[in-house]
Amino acid sequence: MTLPAQTLGRRSVYLLPTREGLWFAGTVFVLLLAAVNYGNGLAYAVTFLLAALATVSALASQRNLMGLVVHEGLPRPDFAGRPVAFRVVLHNTGATARLGLSVTATHGPTIRVDLAPGEQRRVEIPWPTVRRGIVPAPSLRISSHYPLGLLRVWSRRIPLANPAIVYPRPAPFAPLPAGRSGRRADRDVAVAGADGGGDFADLAPFRVGESPRHIHWKAAAAGKGLLVKRFAGLSDREVWITGGDGVSEDDLQRMARQTLDAEKGGYRYGLALGPLRIPAGAGPAQRERVLTALALHGHAAS
Repeated sequence: MTLPAQTLGRRSVYLLPTREGLWFAGTVFVLLLAAVNYGNGLAYAVTFLLAALATVSALASQRNLMGLVVHEGLPRPDFAGRPVAFRVVLHNTGATARLGLSVTATHGPTIRVDLAPGEQRRVEIPWPTVRRGIVPAPSLRISSHYPLGLLRVWSRRIPLANPAIVYPRPAPFAPLPAGRSGRRADRDVAVAGADGGGDFADLAPFRVGESPRHIHWKAAAAGKGLLVKRFAGLSDREVWITGGDGVSEDDLQRMARQTLDAEKGGYRYGLALGPLRIPAGAGPAQRERVLTALALHGHAAS
């Protein structure tokens, strides 16, 4: 689920003076007292000039955020121990640049961004991880000290809807299970080469789920259709990554490594994890399906 785009309006943008702004206001007040006390025209001119500057700064600060459109993107998953990333897209629908914007997540880092007129920019907020599972989506706040730093303008909290998925940390090495043919070659080869790891045999029509790395692009460019390269001894290789109901974290890490090696080696692979069955396939979508199932194993929310 993704929340609809949110536009920052008057009721969602707040403004307060910074510490520097308070010192500035105090200086203007002292100048005003001096001008009244001595009846000095130059002091009056400087006082009202500074007051006008602060007023214009307040308007510019508020307009820097008002009308900004915030879209939520899908989080970028990663393996345990590496940061996932929550994504938002900021869209400047106005005709003026928005400068010095800060995007801050709850208990997270601050990302600085400038937007040209009409520009859209994706912002990724890194989030550290320790273990596999689900990282709840934080809420964001957009703020700015533009243009003079006298005022801080910020938005209300913008909640995100999509949690991030943390895959199990892959084991350093785990041999692939025996392939469908049960040959020893399937057990011995953990990672095949870019061309599939065997001798080229022939070309065959592309089937859904096959690795894009095996597509013969020259044939496709020549108008011969989408063909894939077949390799001797590997064309029927299909492995199943398995685990019972009581798998441990070490088992999940082993299965994560086998998933990566099967994908890199050009296998068709499926997952059998307790009652869960993911049919054999290949490619980035299959890799994501299997790793997500491993990440969510044992979570009630999954």
